[in-house]
Amino acid sequence: MPATQPRLTYCSNVHPAPDLASQLSALREHTAPIAQVARQRGREFGLGGWWPSSLVEELSENEAVLAQLQEAMQAAEVPLWTLNAFPLGDFHEAVVKTNVYVPDWGEQQRLLYTCRCAEVGATFLKEGDVLPISTLPLGHRGRGAAAVDFDQMAGNLARVASHFSALEAKTGVRCVLAIEPEPDCILETVKQTAAFLDESIFNGACTMVPEHDLRRHIGVCVDLCHLAVLGEDPLKALADLKTHGIEVPKIQVSSCLEARRPEGIKELLTFAEPRYLHQTVAENGIRSLDLDGVASRQDEFEHAGRVRTHFHVPLDWDTDGPLGSTQQEVRRVLEALANGSDPVPLLEVETYTWSVLGDKFGDAPLAERIQRELDWVAAFWNN
Repeated sequence: MPATQPRLTYCSNVHPAPDLASQLSALREHTAPIAQVARQRGREFGLGGWWPSSLVEELSENEAVLAQLQEAMQAAEVPLWTLNAFPLGDFHEAVVKTNVYVPDWGEQQRLLYTCRCAEVGATFLKEGDVLPISTLPLGHRGRGAAAVDFDQMAGNLARVASHFSALEAKTGVRCVLAIEPEPDCILETVKQTAAFLDESIFNGACTMVPEHDLRRHIGVCVDLCHLAVLGEDPLKALADLKTHGIEVPKIQVSSCLEARRPEGIKELLTFAEPRYLHQTVAENGIRSLDLDGVASRQDEFEHAGRVRTHFHVPLDWDTDGPLGSTQQEVRRVLEALANGSDPVPLLEVETYTWSVLGDKFGDAPLAERIQRELDWVAAFWNN
């Protein structure tokens, strides 16, 4: 029999909400109605929050602003369940691309922003609660970039764990930083991330912070789209993390575009847009940082076997045609989680691309589209 319904939410980075007014508007127009439907269908619902640095700073320094957001969430019966602290700036600028990785984990600004997210987030929770906070996989791995200072990055992550430990002692809320591996980043795969945590964090040079605190406050966020692009088996990845004693506080439930036949490449290129980065990997190993690179090497990609692109598409969509999605990979994971005996991490639907998809998947209101995805995931626990 399927297990009890897990905590299931969506990531609010889908909303262009960089300030309090837009956050309250998104809560009122989208999140509250979605939460109400979830409760009607017998499910709990909490917020998958995204607070850019300017908003976090305001929430941290202005008690009236903080109280206003807290009161609005309480009125909507939407508690805070998780935070996405990957995009530090405005995630809905005209062009985001590689800016989403700035600053990286070698910089003090990333450390301070993450700690501030935890401090503010903890005020929304009660003693004994856990707050997963996802973050970038150290930084972007650009061509010609300076050598990665792993010691500096590991040191900053250890400082976060120490800060989170002190915050838990003060508030009773356990924040867990969840590193999210992604293609073309310093840590691309779950395997690489686990090795980095084992060698550079848990068993590395971070001797000033007890290993217990490091393991209690640092884990991995598994984004199913990211793993699919690189062909990393998600069930094996989850099993390996468990073997290594590395916590997975949340899974981002997402699927990517998949061109299965040469004629699918032409259709794939119709998804090119200027805002987000769309890393692409072919079955034969050739890669492109974005779809413009695929366009310039179209013939090469048409003869490269299956091609997957980091473009989050609706979970309830797939086709048998030359271009579809990796929905079957998502199904495999959800079926295993629903029928397994282990506790299920928080599940966060992260189709943040609705603003650039136009009418490719219809013109239903955004709340309805998100609700469809949540219902699609929840159905694995209803059968």
